[in-house]
Amino acid sequence: MRLAKTVKARAATAIERAVGRREGGHHHAPGNRCVARAWWFRSPGVLATAAVAVSLAARDAHADSCPAPEEAPAVASVASEERLDYLARAFDREVHDIDAWSWTWGSVYSSGTIALGVALSETRDRGIRTDLTVGVISAAVGAVSLYGLPLKLTLPLRASRRSWDDPDRCAVLARAERTLVSVERDQRLANGILAHVGNLVANAGIALVLGLGYGRWTSAAISAGVGVGVGETNAFTQPHHLREVLARYRSGQLGAVHAGVAWSVAGVFTREMTGVAFTASW
Repeated sequence: MRLAKTVKARAATAIERAVGRREGGHHHAPGNRCVARAWWFRSPGVLATAAVAVSLAARDAHADSCPAPEEAPAVASVASEERLDYLARAFDREVHDIDAWSWTWGSVYSSGTIALGVALSETRDRGIRTDLTVGVISAAVGAVSLYGLPLKLTLPLRASRRSWDDPDRCAVLARAERTLVSVERDQRLANGILAHVGNLVANAGIALVLGLGYGRWTSAAISAGVGVGVGETNAFTQPHHLREVLARYRSGQLGAVHAGVAWSVAGVFTREMTGVAFTASW
């Protein structure tokens, strides 16, 4: 539909200019102007100009449109720059949100690692030292994973955006479309049932180490309860907007990328206080 409108508009403009040039050297009486214009439209010269205009307009309109993926035929009628603009906004938003989530939770686990390490250095009780040692190791692993694993999502998005200004616009668009599909699949996996199962298994393993290995069943129960709660909160607050972005793209409905309501929970560790901060944005 947009292609047809573009062709009609450009052809009409060319015809008007051609007719204007042919009429430019003549002065018609007001009553004869419509007759003169009709006669010029029947002129072979004007018809030839109109044919050329339609051909050029169609060529230019097609040049502005890149092929659509097989799974998204609806976007074939959307101009390539409009498609690129939609994907650029979606990629930038997702990178920002994932970075904020990663650094928030990574900082929580890093702070926990430091706090447990300080406590470990101050205690001499063997049982408590065992609890704290396991806590330090598990918190450190959590911090590293929260800083590192999100890079699997953000690095491809950033790499795609770095080549956004390449002159071959269709190549840029095709690369961005492949990136969207790939990262959305990885993000869906990271937010799926495996994330929750992994959280339960990891905390159960830590509890078994404390319980079976050192007979610290009370500590094991507390560790498992706190760990599962924090892990589930972590999983539920992870950004996952690309599913909606991909669905809208495939439907050809490239409106604004809606932010919706986003919320997060983060630990607060300072000299004055220790607690949990809840934030929401819309």
